[in-house]
Amino acid sequence: MNPQPNSPKRVEELWFEDGNIVLQAGDSQYRVYRGVLAARSPVFRDMLAFPQPPDSELVDGCPLVRLPDCDIEVTFFLKTLFDPEFLRPFPFHTTFEIVTGCLRLSHKYEVAGLRRLCLVHLSSGYDTELSRFDVASFHLDFDLHLPSWHIQSWPWPSGPESHLHGIQLFREVEAAWLLPIAFYNLSYAAEPLGRDIFHGTLFNNIPCNLSVEDQNSFVAGHTIQSRAITDILQFLADPLDIDGCNSPAECAIERIKAIGEVRQSVSDASSNPLDAWGATTGSCSTTFVTSAFPY
Repeated sequence: MNPQPNSPKRVEELWFEDGNIVLQAGDSQYRVYRGVLAARSPVFRDMLAFPQPPDSELVDGCPLVRLPDCDIEVTFFLKTLFDPEFLRPFPFHTTFEIVTGCLRLSHKYEVAGLRRLCLVHLSSGYDTELSRFDVASFHLDFDLHLPSWHIQSWPWPSGPESHLHGIQLFREVEAAWLLPIAFYNLSYAAEPLGRDIFHGTLFNNIPCNLSVEDQNSFVAGHTIQSRAITDILQFLADPLDIDGCNSPAECAIERIKAIGEVRQSVSDASSNPLDAWGATTGSCSTTFVTSAFPY
């Protein structure tokens, strides 16, 4: 037996009684304004320029247009188009789910200003420089009085599936500069994700899958990333004198102390080399982020 489709539900905050078009994504319906959609999006403008056939489907006397998009993302996207306070520019606080949903659809429907706004928000959490990564690791804050490069405008989602979602999305919207940290984050989330990295999963009920090319990039980068921890300990055990030591014996003692300080963090985060040194022991001095993953 074929399952019966769910009855569509109205999204009340996006159901305007004087709206003149109804959009449907999944089981959600939105009564909005043709003119606003056409003014903001050239894709919608072209789509709505075609005259409706006389037998077209109507809802409350308005033409119905079905969108092949996830209703969660459509809700965020339309809220942003019709409520300028819903997603404010960086550095105002937002969420990963809102920004990624709006980014995908603003790219698809060519809402250029919203696309730029979303990319600025996301770039605050996907650093491309080690110094900014260190600041984010130890001084994450939403205080708007801080310098902008100290601020990440959205908190990381709790589930590791967000890393798969991010990589898939950044490929889709051609935001390659966000990929190194996205792959890095996926690498140290590999254990809870397991086979999902290769077989796909859901994030916020949105399917996310890596291409074969990105799966290969992940495997290569994860290997490099895991070995980086061993390299840290190898550096501490190097027979050459440490600058500032008064004698080889004192240097050996200092290395032993240092190894003891990082050994536990190494065992806890074998594929997270940029956090092998805690805030009390200094910061990692590697260029790994921009070189490990062949994206």
